[in-house]
Amino acid sequence: MIRTGACRVEHWSDKTMSVMRERQLEACQDRLYRCPANGIFDTLCEDEVQTLYAFSYYAKELRRKTPNQQELKETVLKNVSLEACYLSPGEDNLVKRILRGGGEAYLDDWDEISAAEALISRLWCSLQIEDEDYARLVLAPELVEPITQAMTDPQYTRIREQLFAFDATLHSLLYLSGFLHASVPLTQFLLQKKKESDGQTSLMIGRYLRAAFDYTETADGEMLLLHPGLADPEHLLSSLAKLPPIEIQLTREMMLGGMNGVLAEEVASCEAMRGVLVGAVRPEYDEEEVLEDLRMMAKQGASIAEMREVLESMLCVLPTPRMLNTLKQLHLHTVRWMGMAPAVVN
Repeated sequence: MIRTGACRVEHWSDKTMSVMRERQLEACQDRLYRCPANGIFDTLCEDEVQTLYAFSYYAKELRRKTPNQQELKETVLKNVSLEACYLSPGEDNLVKRILRGGGEAYLDDWDEISAAEALISRLWCSLQIEDEDYARLVLAPELVEPITQAMTDPQYTRIREQLFAFDATLHSLLYLSGFLHASVPLTQFLLQKKKESDGQTSLMIGRYLRAAFDYTETADGEMLLLHPGLADPEHLLSSLAKLPPIEIQLTREMMLGGMNGVLAEEVASCEAMRGVLVGAVRPEYDEEEVLEDLRMMAKQGASIAEMREVLESMLCVLPTPRMLNTLKQLHLHTVRWMGMAPAVVN
């Protein structure tokens, strides 16, 4: 899901991972509300075709004036069987729920709206908003049979297995580095499939990355994948630009830690912080959410004072000496992203 705008607010309480996620989902919801209620296979006026095209992946990929409705329908039908193999995990689950529901499904989870946006961007679905509490995602009837057939083909299982390993590796690298240029995983995936010049696979992976990961776009239109906790990508990039080239040897232990979302040297302080948070956070939060917000702050060089301020805003009790000492240990033992300030007690 795209990250729109730089997060340049002064206070950390306004740019924690949980706050940024909520803002992203609200922005996604606003974009969906502006979409036409009909899909590309419905009867549309010219303005609706233009709006759908502008919202779609095709506008980013083709970079030309709006094709007519018939051309877009033919293109979607041509791609749908292969595209069904390259859905993000969220899209894949949502499409299967739609198929079980006879071609439609109510969005009953806040996090599903990002998958819904991706499916609309593929021109597969339309969103029927019945009131502010109910939205129904409808799959074009013309796509039900080809998607069903594609998901029963052996190629689907083979590609999903490849994507599972690909996804796990990417999540690990993002945890270790904070961001990644999209060309890196794209090239690696194509090399593994021995199809370096396969334009169709490149297209499918590009859509997968947009649907499965947070990302932003540079002024040149290049895609940067972001860890969801990275508050200010521009600050990280500018900090790295000032450093000499550094080579890092990624060990198996580091990659496994990245996949699990916690490195071996971070486990003890992470578990200790989780323990002191039990029963102490405000009702609108849970312990894991607070812990992740604090850990991501530490990865980005936040000070003890800044972390304490955020912690206190999430507690329903006054912080105890034990809690503050545990916070200090979390601050010291969390591995920073390269270019971020080291652990300095202040």
